[in-house]
Amino acid sequence: MKTFNFNGPGTSRALAEINVTALIDVMTVLLIIFMIATPIIQSRLQVNLPKARAAAQGMDEGLVVSITRDGGVYLEDRKLSLVEFDAVFDAIYSQADRPPVFIRGDASVPYRAVMEIIDKLKSRGVTRIGLATSLPASK
Repeated sequence: MKTFNFNGPGTSRALAEINVTALIDVMTVLLIIFMIATPIIQSRLQVNLPKARAAAQGMDEGLVVSITRDGGVYLEDRKLSLVEFDAVFDAIYSQADRPPVFIRGDASVPYRAVMEIIDKLKSRGVTRIGLATSLPASK
């Protein structure tokens, strides 16, 4: 197929192709930035976990319920009242998959507050509940 050269005979034509090398470089840098920033953003909720010899395994495979020192209840990173907790949990928790639910309770939270959440989870059909702890400092 013959194309028409607007620049006149014997002149070179400009390439009409996109150079994707620079685009790939920028996308790689952005990917690395997001890979580093995501764990930092997810851990913004500070809970002082009680110490134990064995820490909870596989917390990334299920839902996380956090109870802060002031009694705030968070489902993942969303703060909820105890009344809102039921409706939001039902919307998120999939009965078909039945993922485990981990409770991250601050060390200063009364036992009663943790038991209220466990009771709510059991009434919703959750059978796999884990309690998150942190490992004691090595000596």
